[in-house]
Amino acid sequence: MSAAPTSRRVLGGGLAPALAAGGALALLAAPWGIPLAGPLLTLFAPLPLVLAYSLRGARAGRLALLLAAGATFLLMQVAQPLAGSYYLVYFFALSLVLGEALCRGLREDWAVAGAAGAGMLAVFILLLIGSLVLGRGPWQLWQDQWQNELTVVLQMYRGTGLDEAAMNQLRQTLEQIGRLVLRLAPGILATASLLVAWVNLLLVRRLGRRARPQPAGGDLTQFRAPERLVWVLIAAGAVMVFAQGWLFWAGANLVLALGTVYFFQGMAVLAYWLKKKNAPALLRVSIYVLVVMEFFLAVIIAAAGLFDIWFNLRRQGQEPAA
Repeated sequence: MSAAPTSRRVLGGGLAPALAAGGALALLAAPWGIPLAGPLLTLFAPLPLVLAYSLRGARAGRLALLLAAGATFLLMQVAQPLAGSYYLVYFFALSLVLGEALCRGLREDWAVAGAAGAGMLAVFILLLIGSLVLGRGPWQLWQDQWQNELTVVLQMYRGTGLDEAAMNQLRQTLEQIGRLVLRLAPGILATASLLVAWVNLLLVRRLGRRARPQPAGGDLTQFRAPERLVWVLIAAGAVMVFAQGWLFWAGANLVLALGTVYFFQGMAVLAYWLKKKNAPALLRVSIYVLVVMEFFLAVIIAAAGLFDIWFNLRRQGQEPAA
């Protein structure tokens, strides 16, 4: 009579973390096995690990993370030791903090911020350690990493059959983008970290509800950035207008990172009105896909989030007129 419950406990307690670890490893390896779409799939590497936290608890999540890290370490013994190490440490740190935050019942906006900060901190620490071990500056290591990424991307496109002229044009374009990326590296890393944590959180909420009935998380349509943060954004914008050199790029990096925060607030405004108007699910998904695919729409959404501070676009705290 006890065989079935015991079997379920074994599957839930042991197999679930192993499956989560395997899913995370598959997504982390996607860039090497799936041309073009692989790097995009890698952004969802935290999802299986955080799902283990959400559905099975902190113990299962930690076991899944430990299994994924151990398997990765073993695989790296037969591959180039430093190949992709920045991404691996980054994703594991982000997954750990996001999973632990959700298990401890922290506010979801704080969970996203903490996970993004943990991923960034892990990269900076790894760069510092690498600079001490290799005797090269962190900035040079970052440039080397970008060159490695450039090589991987070019190899992927070469496999699609592009002729040499097109490959040379692509190489020149990527090198120009690379110079800009290096100057905006901190802001891009902050933006990417916030987006990765946010997207994986949304997916965990959605998949978690389908896999098992559970209390809903906080209402993300009510998200508001701290009001004083807008003055930091204004100051960073002023630095960009009046300064030059490294001060200009420092302001640009700060504007990029804070713009992501107001993009989240703009998305909350959009989701609030879509929910209020009972928009069909297909329409909601279509709008969200357009925002993701069209950069200028994303800028408009971020501007809406910024203006929500002064115009209260969701009418928060206002009673309906009699």
